[in-house]
Amino acid sequence: MAKKPTKLIAIISIMSALGNVLGFLSIRLPSAPGTVVEFHLSALPALLLAVTVGPLTGAVTGALSLIIATMKIGNIFIPFGNALLAYIAGLFSKKFKLSPPASGAAAVVPYTPYMWFACSIYGVPEPIIAFIVVKAFIEILISCTLIEFILLRREVKDFLVNIGR
Repeated sequence: MAKKPTKLIAIISIMSALGNVLGFLSIRLPSAPGTVVEFHLSALPALLLAVTVGPLTGAVTGALSLIIATMKIGNIFIPFGNALLAYIAGLFSKKFKLSPPASGAAAVVPYTPYMWFACSIYGVPEPIIAFIVVKAFIEILISCTLIEFILLRREVKDFLVNIGR
């Protein structure tokens, strides 16, 4: 019994660290003067765990995997949004047996109002928020498509699914 919590803590820690590293590997996108919008795949580890291990594991990983991005951007709502995104994608995947790209796309629907709120609190202009929402949707689709390919490796999928059992 003691092995399961230890394995979960280990995989959450590793994947959260990976998410933070992926946050460093960002590409700055052209945007309005005075704003910084970056493309990154730091949500990928949280989404991977959400669709394989479970929504709660994905949410915890999502909250922890964007600490670096939060510090760079300065918006304290970012980790909670990533946790929400991973949790909902995990729910769609587990409950409705949707593929990772379909789960990620469906999770964007409730995630979008949260992003809009989180950006509005910081006074981000609406056209920039719209740009961020579209960018996030593309990031999520790319991440979830990569997850689909990662899970084609049977041993990877079995390893992750067995952690949640």
